[in-house]
Amino acid sequence: MGVKQSLFLLLLLLSNSIFSQQRYAVSFTDKNNSNYSVNNPQQFLSEKAINRRAKSGIAITSQDLPVNQIYVDSVIAQGAIHYNSSKWMNLMMVKVNDTNVVASILNLPFVSSVDLIKTNDTLGKSNRIQEKLIYETTTDLDYGFASDQIKIMEGEFLHNLGYKGTGITIAVLDAGFTNVNTISAFNDLWNQNRVFGYWDFVNNNDSVFDKHSHGTAVLSTMAGVKTGELVGTAPDANYWLLRTEDGATETISEEYNWLAAAEFADSAGVDIINSSLGYTTFDNPLDDHTYADMDGNTTIITKAADIAFSKGILVVNSAGNSGSTPWFYIGAPADGVNVFSIGAVEPDGDYVNFSSRGPTFDGRIKPNVATIGKFSAVINTSGNVVYSNGTSFSSPELAGMAASLWQAFPNKTNGQLKDAIEKSASQYYFPDDKLGYGIPNFRIAYMLLAGLEVKDNTQNQLLNSYPQPFNDKFSLLYYSAKAQTVNIRIVDVAGKLVYNYDWEVQAKAIETLNLEGIFSASGIYTMVLIDENDERITQKIIKQ
Repeated sequence: MGVKQSLFLLLLLLSNSIFSQQRYAVSFTDKNNSNYSVNNPQQFLSEKAINRRAKSGIAITSQDLPVNQIYVDSVIAQGAIHYNSSKWMNLMMVKVNDTNVVASILNLPFVSSVDLIKTNDTLGKSNRIQEKLIYETTTDLDYGFASDQIKIMEGEFLHNLGYKGTGITIAVLDAGFTNVNTISAFNDLWNQNRVFGYWDFVNNNDSVFDKHSHGTAVLSTMAGVKTGELVGTAPDANYWLLRTEDGATETISEEYNWLAAAEFADSAGVDIINSSLGYTTFDNPLDDHTYADMDGNTTIITKAADIAFSKGILVVNSAGNSGSTPWFYIGAPADGVNVFSIGAVEPDGDYVNFSSRGPTFDGRIKPNVATIGKFSAVINTSGNVVYSNGTSFSSPELAGMAASLWQAFPNKTNGQLKDAIEKSASQYYFPDDKLGYGIPNFRIAYMLLAGLEVKDNTQNQLLNSYPQPFNDKFSLLYYSAKAQTVNIRIVDVAGKLVYNYDWEVQAKAIETLNLEGIFSASGIYTMVLIDENDERITQKIIKQ
């Protein structure tokens, strides 16, 4: 008896004794005799996807070829119901009502394995999506209720430069998008044709607007616009709305749904995936992941996420909300080597105890960075602005700002973007298992991508003073090798002191100082920065 048959008999015994209806992943041995060729990628990739690979120097390989349709049809002919496929992992996902069908599938010469991925058992409901809504009544901030979550990352710096995500495409993989097609805060998306499409990978149809509220709130932190109350982090970006999560259950099947959606996003030319989802335990305890699985190389969804990154997509994922539970670690796919995992902080920048922590099982820093996930302003299904808690919202807040940054530097790769955002963060040189590299600063990330860098992290450096010349507003970008007070003095051409300020700076951090209204006359001034060792940096500045 062959290995495939032996494994199947064991699986069949388990299936018939416990389950009644199953979903399976049918893996194929090859992609031989494909109707597609890597020499003609226009057959199976969009122009945007091809250009993204070219920009990043990523080769188009057989991994990109669609699954062999003859193989798919042959499996269907055995009595299986096809609902998704994965070209990256060369498999198809099927529903099977009669387990005897599995034996027929296994006998096909091009089938390497058939793996059970979902049963119809319901041992418990998913508790992954956690929301606590608190209504706020008044605000006088420019971004309304969303002001804190944008300004903590200096996101307004990019927006004021005109970078709001234009031309960048974000795929939102979530549990559903209730009323997104009718809520006025999303009118611009529809009126400007910036919803490129939507699909339900759970039910294999286009019904995504009546399934769950979670994706609605997630999308609103990026794309929502409600005058005087909320502006998202990427209000001008393009979006795909892809349902992969069944909010009523928790099964491995959802990881396969995510895989299929990520592949679709790649083929459609998506730049960024935001996934406010995470998987650790399941309705069937036999499927539970362990901490050892959080090694970046074990779960289906994590493998899919890292493949997506290898195709040039920036994959942004919530760290998880398990920080105050016995399982306090990040989940899958947040453990991915190249997945940009986002933790949560309070509006004042302090760690929120529900935010899942690192490190990964193999000792890597996770989360990568963190931003506001407590009292995040979101749009609910009634179209009202409310406050909600969870890394589900810190993730899209970051993803939207990344889209705005990528608009400013369209020729940069996903890796360069991720690296700049990490280096801009508040504790880049002393990361921990709660905030990772800390809270990003998109003003600094912009400067880093523009060519500024810390050449020696043991030396204090004035990285930039801008603009030059300036009118009334003037800014400094400074790196300090230690926590200290830096004295800033500015004198005019006659030697008269016009500004004197003691600036408290952190250790091993790039910081910005914004000056306004301190110069009464146009002319040339001399600025001197004096550190605690009395070392001086002198620079001429010009006021128009």
